[in-house]
Amino acid sequence: MVRNVGAVFEGSELDVVVDDHAGAAVARRRIGRLLADLRAKATNPDGSPITAEQAAAHIERARPTYYKMEHGLPGVVIKRLEVQGLCDLFGATDEQRRTLLALAEVSKVKGWFHPYSDILPTNFDIYIGLEQAASAIIAYEAERVHGLLQTEDYAREMLRIPGTDGRIRDNAEIERRVQVRMRRQEVLTRDVEPTHMEWIVGQSVLLRPTASPAVMAKQLLHIITLSELPNVSVCVVPFDAGLHQGIVTGPFAMLRFADNSEPPTVYVDGFMGHLLVNKPAEVDRFESVITAIRSCALNKTASKKIIHQRAKELSGA
Repeated sequence: MVRNVGAVFEGSELDVVVDDHAGAAVARRRIGRLLADLRAKATNPDGSPITAEQAAAHIERARPTYYKMEHGLPGVVIKRLEVQGLCDLFGATDEQRRTLLALAEVSKVKGWFHPYSDILPTNFDIYIGLEQAASAIIAYEAERVHGLLQTEDYAREMLRIPGTDGRIRDNAEIERRVQVRMRRQEVLTRDVEPTHMEWIVGQSVLLRPTASPAVMAKQLLHIITLSELPNVSVCVVPFDAGLHQGIVTGPFAMLRFADNSEPPTVYVDGFMGHLLVNKPAEVDRFESVITAIRSCALNKTASKKIIHQRAKELSGA
């Protein structure tokens, strides 16, 4: 279900589109930005700015709790009366109030991934929610196939590698994680507004052996099949491209959203956890990296050819 909530912020119409399959994460982030924007423009009777401490006290919340609200973080239920109180304090218009109240309701919706929260990394539900809502994803990988393009068998092999905590997952957990990964992939093939995916991949990913050559061959053929979708493109950075910025940055994914409903956000995955970046200056740096990596990559036709050739080698054809 998609819920449209119209409002006026900054003197221009803001069409807030919240897709319920993204769960609470996107709604929380939008509430946070709108509250921060309203507070930044609101003043006390003496003309002084309204502080976060004042806002927290006004709704009888602790300062750290209000911080979570204004930054769209999980761990706090945003109540209708609190939204009303903050709108009164900040002098929100009727339309702004309606938008925030509607978003507060959506923020309580549990995404399809909620039953898997016990096996997901901390706050990974935020990323899944954003991934579900994104209109476009540009991802770079140098070591492994991106999760949205993995086959079940390849995903199982990846998940048998100990996690960042050094723990070896049992088969039951692996299967549940595979289920999550396969469900995430539906954004590429859904009937309504499938996500546009651009995957830039280092050639080493194609050559890295898995436990079974057949698994990797099937994985590569799956990538070719997906690349034939009108909303998916795959480009390979060959070895002879030499050193490039992607080697320095490591893997990342940039998420973009239709009609600027969310700011562009970069997801950086690392051994010690993941990072979400949406400060404009930092996002711009990743934009530059994407431009640099693209300039090193083969075109889609040449990339498909090299992937297909590697699949043939693995299958013994």
